[in-house]
Amino acid sequence: MVYCSSCGTQAIGDELICRKCGTKILGVSSNKLSTEDIITETPSDTIQQVNSKIPLASDEHILWHKESSRGLIHKEVMVEEAVTNKRCLKYDVQTGQIIAQIGIHYLPQIVVMNVRRINDSLGGGVFLTPRVFGLPGLGGLGVYGGPRRGYLKVFGDVSIMREGKVVMAFENVKDPQGVRQLIEALKRESIPWNRRNWLAARSQSSQ
Repeated sequence: MVYCSSCGTQAIGDELICRKCGTKILGVSSNKLSTEDIITETPSDTIQQVNSKIPLASDEHILWHKESSRGLIHKEVMVEEAVTNKRCLKYDVQTGQIIAQIGIHYLPQIVVMNVRRINDSLGGGVFLTPRVFGLPGLGGLGVYGGPRRGYLKVFGDVSIMREGKVVMAFENVKDPQGVRQLIEALKRESIPWNRRNWLAARSQSSQ
């Protein structure tokens, strides 16, 4: 049995379009699907979504997110930084205001600076207690940990610029090159939109 991926209505026979919501039904018959078809994965309800207070548009989704908080035991989020499919922004949680933002369609320049690598290693060793050195005490010889292995973490600052001026900076970002590549990919996706607007503006100016 095949069901609509949008509303869950069961398909009857070889229906290609859901009779309830009009969504294209995929998987009815393998010979009716082309290798050119794009099938987008439907997210599971069990996947943990980003817990954010940033106000989003109806068709906007957070693709990267970072929080700045204060307090050790009772952490309080102060600022949220995000990259969505529409924009890059900083949001002040306390005031409920957007501190800075720039739309992807402006094709901002992305510069990664202050890159640093941290080796987060786990290791082992021997501890010596006073008796080993001939001093009084219960003393003894012990071993802790296990084999040493390292995990290299890369951090850096991502500056988002427009016409040579910094609009905002995401500081101390884990995998800053990954964030840069994400924004660059979104920029490439937005180029057709920019070209349409450029052509529209050009036709208006020529009238």
